[in-house]
Amino acid sequence: DNEIMAARTNDGGRVVAVAAKDGRTRWSRKLASRAESSPLLHRGRLYFGTENGTVFSLRASDGAVRWTYRASGAVKGGLALADGKLFFGDYGGKVHAIRTRDGSAVWRKGTSGGAFGLGSGNFYSTPAVAFGRVYIGNTDGRVYSFSTTNGALAWRHGTGGYVYASPAVAQVPGTPPTVYIGSYDGYFYALDARSGSVLWRHRSGGKISGAVGTFDTEILARAIA
Repeated sequence: DNEIMAARTNDGGRVVAVAAKDGRTRWSRKLASRAESSPLLHRGRLYFGTENGTVFSLRASDGAVRWTYRASGAVKGGLALADGKLFFGDYGGKVHAIRTRDGSAVWRKGTSGGAFGLGSGNFYSTPAVAFGRVYIGNTDGRVYSFSTTNGALAWRHGTGGYVYASPAVAQVPGTPPTVYIGSYDGYFYALDARSGSVLWRHRSGGKISGAVGTFDTEILARAIA
């Protein structure tokens, strides 16, 4: 329908549906904590996370709660959807896969990427899902690739700084499937989606914390060639 969904952070948290044609509020629901996670709208359902670790599925027409799921930490990044499952990371250092129909868990995996392998960083990055993998950055300075089926770790690649940025995954003509992502180390990376090896990197001149936007594959192809 003709609506815009938006999460706000007033009075602990609130999610609001706004009519696209005139900006009027269609419905509004108060949340127990702030919501920084960008809402995902799909087939009449709205999905997002909150800072108290709750992931919501709301009916888009009126904001009614369909189900909730409790993560192991704050869910600040957005959720990715593929094959009837939602994928996301949290501030407990876990990546989750849950079913869209009822919020039941498919798998949950942590990392040991913190100091001396004893801890895990936080997942702020919104994941990308492609080629049977989940790709996501972590504040431990690494980019991770997990199997969408069972969460098995396929690879991880270390950068020199936090990876807040959300990745984009594509196969540009003449190149292998590639993960494009920025890091606080000041580099923009193109990583082989299958192995995590660096195909190339570009110095940006500053920290990169934003997501990859849309791009022209022909321009990228010429830059790589």
